[in-house]
Amino acid sequence: MNGLNKALQAMPATVAFCMVLHPRGSTLPLAVWFLLVVAFEAICLIQRPHSVVRMPVPPAFQWFAIGSILFYVLMALGLGWTENEGAGWFALEVKFSLLLVPLLMMHHWRRHGNVGLSYVPIALASGLVIFMGWRLMLAGVSGDSQLWRYDGLAGPFHPTYMGLYLVMMPALLPWNSRWCCMILALTGLFVGLLASKAAWIIAGLLWGSTAVFNTFHRGIRSWGIAVALAGMCLGAWLGDGGRWSEFAHYVSAEVVSTEQPNVEPAIRTPHEGQSQPKKVGSSAGRMQAWSASLDILLESPFGVGTGDVTDALCEVYREKGSTYALDKRMNPHSTWLQLAVSHGWIGLVLTLLWWSGLVFSAYWFQNTLLFIWSVAWALNGTIESLLELQQGVVPTVLLCCVFALKDSPDVESSSH
Repeated sequence: MNGLNKALQAMPATVAFCMVLHPRGSTLPLAVWFLLVVAFEAICLIQRPHSVVRMPVPPAFQWFAIGSILFYVLMALGLGWTENEGAGWFALEVKFSLLLVPLLMMHHWRRHGNVGLSYVPIALASGLVIFMGWRLMLAGVSGDSQLWRYDGLAGPFHPTYMGLYLVMMPALLPWNSRWCCMILALTGLFVGLLASKAAWIIAGLLWGSTAVFNTFHRGIRSWGIAVALAGMCLGAWLGDGGRWSEFAHYVSAEVVSTEQPNVEPAIRTPHEGQSQPKKVGSSAGRMQAWSASLDILLESPFGVGTGDVTDALCEVYREKGSTYALDKRMNPHSTWLQLAVSHGWIGLVLTLLWWSGLVFSAYWFQNTLLFIWSVAWALNGTIESLLELQQGVVPTVLLCCVFALKDSPDVESSSH
């Protein structure tokens, strides 16, 4: 029984370590965790009841867990008005961690309290360091220049998702060694080379804010964050590949088009009656996806159903001539709009309440890790559908649950 106890206590850290090594790396650990829980409870029934930890469940965890389960239930209900049932069932399979992980974490809390949760940040940081080392070594020995940047460097992960994990690195490190500065230098360089505009912006905001906040302390943390920012700038310069200029060109073109007066020309050209070509590029593609999502929300206030999001969007892309988004079959590229398309105003309001409540709760209870993670997630979730892939769902649920339990004031007061 002692061995089973220790294995269960180590499972949150094990999943955190594995989930950043490969997008599906969390599948086996989660299955093992579930089976260990079943075996544990079966033994308790046969022998004697195991003790239950009496510490109160932190409000931030309650809020997130209830929201996560409601989210999954809403996705299941959305099968009732979807046409593409195959895509709907696949979406439920991918999002099953929204239901499973809160229940596993609740079991952990009741049976083991906060034992083992303190290892999650260092396990996550260790997994990220191993991943970065692996990808950089592979790029160095392969001779393929494409492996040094963007999706070639991110490998099996989407660059934006990996950038989201790496943004957390300064908050994960123990800061009791000068190795922290070296790790942050590597992290900053890697984030720059990922060439994800979202990662650049969000890392710049969060790391920059942290650096300003720690200005007067002038400790190793301040130096480490400064090194990370410098590394990111260097990596962005080396790995840009025209992505930032594409974004700047798109923004400047939009500004010019809105400032020019709409003057009717005196003489029409032969091609004037034809539709103008749509701007292309990832920035323009996102705008096309957002515009189409809002059109669907206005036309279908209850949404199109769990499995019909991409099909409905492609119809709008085709009607509006959004060839870039159509060719890539782009999803809404926003967590908020993803639920707005699938479940209408109910889905949009539920998601916004869920995350705004989580951010407020983390701030109110001064839970630093949860606050940084939830803010980074919310910013990323505005420009990426973070709950559509396993590499987004599992880290989202696990880290929110762990950080809500680990750093809660209730835990600290109950442990003394």
